[in-house]
Amino acid sequence: MSRRRLVKPDKFAQNARAWKDSADTAYRAASCLFETRDLLLIFPAATLAHHALEMYLKAALICGGCTVFDPKDVKDLDPTIPLGKSDCVWGHDLVVLARELATRRSDFDLTARMTFLAPWQRSGAPAGEAPTVCQPQMLAPTVETGFKVFNPFTELRYPHELTLSGVGEDDKLTLDELVKYLHPFVEETNAGCGLPHSSQNQA
Repeated sequence: MSRRRLVKPDKFAQNARAWKDSADTAYRAASCLFETRDLLLIFPAATLAHHALEMYLKAALICGGCTVFDPKDVKDLDPTIPLGKSDCVWGHDLVVLARELATRRSDFDLTARMTFLAPWQRSGAPAGEAPTVCQPQMLAPTVETGFKVFNPFTELRYPHELTLSGVGEDDKLTLDELVKYLHPFVEETNAGCGLPHSSQNQA
């Protein structure tokens, strides 16, 4: 009978600085694509925006004591690593990540109002579909709604049927506002929050 293979979090699992730096790069790339005003580049811009927001949220969560690790793999962890499922943060759902941050940081308010949310972004219509008279009541222009704007744009590696209703160049304004709102929660990385101990740097 073969021995169970033990796993460990990777070297970036608790490195908030690395996540924040990667988020900065994805944010710059998304901004450049949005600013081209080329309709064919809006979709990859929105996808890079999603990547940036996800990494900013994970950086902030690491500063809140989380480890980027799949909780279903906790059972296979090296027993010398004190990590429970409640300590893990995982996945690509921006709203789930933002809600987790809100439970850990009382000053991270998902009901805070946003300025730059277009009417179609608040319609409750599924991504890629224009709102209709049958759609639910307009969603409040909150930070949580802002994350919902970018939540569908998780994949860029496969061909897509491009439908641009529901995403546009003005989404850069929404992205900019979300990044500005996240800024205080990731700036703690500059003070060393989430930096790995010297023993963790050996990889």
